[in-house]
Amino acid sequence: MATFLVFMIILFFMVVVLGQSSTDASPAEAQMLTNGEAATAVAALPTIALTYTPTPQASPTLKPTATATFTPTPTHTPTHTPTPTLTNTPPPGATLTNTPTPTLPPPQAGLLPTPNGIYSYTLKVPILMYHYLSVPPEGADKYRIDLSVSPEDFRAQMQYLADNGYTPIDLYDLSRAITSKADLPAKPIIITLDDGYRDNYVNGLPVLRELGFTATIFLATDFLDQGHPGYLTWDMVHEMSAAGIRFEPHSKSHSDLSGRGRDFLVWEMLGSQETIAAHIGYTPRYFAYPSGRYDDTAMQVLEELGFWGAVTTLGGTWHGFTGRFEWTRVRIHNYTTLADFADLVALGNTVGGKSRP
Repeated sequence: MATFLVFMIILFFMVVVLGQSSTDASPAEAQMLTNGEAATAVAALPTIALTYTPTPQASPTLKPTATATFTPTPTHTPTHTPTPTLTNTPPPGATLTNTPTPTLPPPQAGLLPTPNGIYSYTLKVPILMYHYLSVPPEGADKYRIDLSVSPEDFRAQMQYLADNGYTPIDLYDLSRAITSKADLPAKPIIITLDDGYRDNYVNGLPVLRELGFTATIFLATDFLDQGHPGYLTWDMVHEMSAAGIRFEPHSKSHSDLSGRGRDFLVWEMLGSQETIAAHIGYTPRYFAYPSGRYDDTAMQVLEELGFWGAVTTLGGTWHGFTGRFEWTRVRIHNYTTLADFADLVALGNTVGGKSRP
């Protein structure tokens, strides 16, 4: 009996141990434990209700795997940026004057003449450049002296043109001749005067009227607006315009236009253009760079504003459509003799002076 009891205790512990092992085992391993004598012994034992509560094991916390979200790179679709509407907005520090706003002609009235056909002419026409028509005052600096032509010399030079078959035209005539093959006189010449000095009226207008000549005066309009005594008045401009003299802008303040921002350029270019238009009744389309200073931006703004061309202080007599914002001129100095003058204008004789670019 004692032996049987010992056997039963041993068997009881075997059942407990084997039960633990079978719980943790895989199904295939649990099946292997039913073989052999242990299974037979267990079958002969009384039914023992064993309750096994496994120790709960914490499930490992898994870190979520980041799922890459594909965000397509946006395709850049170029958009057309319209050319801004240029407005005459004063730059900081500008002094405003009470200039009446002109009634501008409709756009079609100011269309740029463009080449008619597959090419345009390049014409050889001298554009004379004057400034003062007076004797320099005592003590004048070298610039004032160089820019001055005496009234006597100016009269002699204009008389030479009349006596030798030269016919003054204006920049509009030149533009139409280049683009549309419009006829020009045999010896065309263009007379220009920069800045708008009062001696242009006192000493120049009587000579031009006497000979029936036209000329073009480029005005720095602020000097007229401010009533500067050395410059024309608007009443003089009205009289000269009625006599056939052209007036075109030379900026408002005669400032260097190279290296400037667009707002400043529009203020100087459009401002002077509108001021002149208010007084002469039409929109002037040509420009003269103050002191001959300009750059690519200045030319671009002029084109956007609807100008037809511009003149420089560079020397030359050939003019074409593609270079219309850099037309050259023939400078007349204080020391230019009549013989020198004759040679200068002869270089621009258009007889045989046509080419096709």
